[in-house]
Amino acid sequence: MTRYINGLVFNSETRSFDKQSFQVQGQYFEQSSRTTETEIDLDGYYITPGFIDSCSQIGLAEIGIRWEGDDSYEFDSHLQYSVVDGIYPFDAAFQKAVSHGVTASHIVPSPKSLIGAKTAIIHHTHTTVDEMVLIKDVAYSFSIGHQAKSTFFAEKKKPLTRMGIAKIVRETLQQIQQQEPRIKKIVIRAHKAVDIEFVGRLQQEFGTIFDFHIIHGTEVPLLKGESFNTVIAGPTFRYIEHNEMMALSPKLYRHLSYQHIPFVFCTDHPVSSTSHLTLEGCLAVREGMTRQDVLYALTTGAANFLGIAHKTGAICDGLLADFVIWDKHPLNLDAQVVATYIKGTKVYAREEGLTE
Repeated sequence: MTRYINGLVFNSETRSFDKQSFQVQGQYFEQSSRTTETEIDLDGYYITPGFIDSCSQIGLAEIGIRWEGDDSYEFDSHLQYSVVDGIYPFDAAFQKAVSHGVTASHIVPSPKSLIGAKTAIIHHTHTTVDEMVLIKDVAYSFSIGHQAKSTFFAEKKKPLTRMGIAKIVRETLQQIQQQEPRIKKIVIRAHKAVDIEFVGRLQQEFGTIFDFHIIHGTEVPLLKGESFNTVIAGPTFRYIEHNEMMALSPKLYRHLSYQHIPFVFCTDHPVSSTSHLTLEGCLAVREGMTRQDVLYALTTGAANFLGIAHKTGAICDGLLADFVIWDKHPLNLDAQVVATYIKGTKVYAREEGLTE
């Protein structure tokens, strides 16, 4: 049993930092019920649950490697495709992620995939993918719009309009209903208003069977008065890759917040580095969100949306001990991670940081 005392700990219920202590036994947060073997004083440090990237290709698309390191999409669709089968556990990006306080990611195929694969949520450490997996078969993923259309055309050599995409998506949803009835969550990459409206129509048609969620949602602010399920928003700190993204701005976070549309944050690594997840939160604060709400969305809110709140996302007895020690408030631009823990094990430590 290790007891951490005097730290400023993020309370997911009050969404505030409270000076308190917590205990870790093995892989879990636990109440102090036995003799403490080690005591660590965290006076002056901020402690949060590990941050969760709600849409990422980390492990699927390796940085600096050509096509042979890209397992993020297939041209043909098949309901048995799963991202778990494509993740490389030694991707250097995992270590960079934990050095910036990001301990878990929801892995989603590339935007090039019209019909993607079954998604999964993984931790950012361990030596095999099976050890990393928190939950597999979380959702089915789709991608509509510019990238899916252009990639499909380049491979199939036939025009594919939005009408053609809509037909393929509807047929695939019917197949999922028949062949994979356990999976209810559908995530769809969409930037443009016309594609976002299409997701709304799918919700009306299949809403008794599936829950639809938009990834990116760049032009959601153009659709005033529309209601949405949780949006996986961002990344807004990225290059403008094509015309559908011309409206991309951190103001998206302001609109979602003011319109009371539930959302979580993502980097879609490597589109934006996983190390930029905290920066997305800082941009949301600049646009008017409170720090408390941003931290909640990066941790417990993301865990609730992804269905892993019974495993991680808060510093709470019985959950996996995924937490981060910061030298300042995490949403200060100059804040640095002192140490990152996953399942109670230190997976990153700054050299001049906390000593035990």
